[in-house]
Amino acid sequence: MRVVVTFAVDSEFAPWRKSRPFRRDRNAAPARYEYSTGDLFVRVVLTGMGERLAGQAAKAALADGADLCISSGLAGGLQAGQRSGDILVAQVVVKDHEPVAIASDPELIALASDCGARQVSRFVTSRVIVARSADKQLLGERADAVEMESLAVLGEAARRGVPAVAVRAIADTVDFDLPLDFSTASDPSGQIRASRVLGALAMRPQRLPALLRFARDCRRASQSLAAFLDAYTGCLAECYRGSGSRSELLATT
Repeated sequence: MRVVVTFAVDSEFAPWRKSRPFRRDRNAAPARYEYSTGDLFVRVVLTGMGERLAGQAAKAALADGADLCISSGLAGGLQAGQRSGDILVAQVVVKDHEPVAIASDPELIALASDCGARQVSRFVTSRVIVARSADKQLLGERADAVEMESLAVLGEAARRGVPAVAVRAIADTVDFDLPLDFSTASDPSGQIRASRVLGALAMRPQRLPALLRFARDCRRASQSLAAFLDAYTGCLAECYRGSGSRSELLATT
């Protein structure tokens, strides 16, 4: 079974990469990693932040064929009671300020729930990083978490007839203001550069405590996501092994 998993940036993927023998495809851009065990083949692609880069990366990653696609990574919480590290699976992904929506595959949602994810109604894909708590509270009137890539990834999977699901780990909660403007810390490939973060921090050293808290929460969320994805892909492979085909897999989950 061939599974494509997307992350925006390397720090989201790092805990899972370190726990399994992923090998980087040095000929691929954006960065691509692969891992196989038994009947399971996992291809991870680092899309970069934002819908445009995510769509391009998903198109390339799915070009060789896939049985399933998982759009994953970190997200901002939009509801009270959510905690850093919570794993959410969305029924639908919508686009901020536009009447566009794509549904996750129902059977993949059900299996994600069985593996410990909390099923929620909506993720909203934003064109910009939503940094302020006040803005997150407004988005919370129509969605449960905010991210920047899932709509593009699920859209590309739908065009290719590949069942897909959006899974995210909560990093920053709804009551937390991000300490820096991370959009200025990314390079043209959509990856966060530490040197740019440090440069921004040098201009606002008073933000250091909040930045340290955010880094801690992101690490917790990434570790939680790694544990979930390891269990989830393992369950998918087990179901596939017992069914013998993708259609039977989805019928039995």
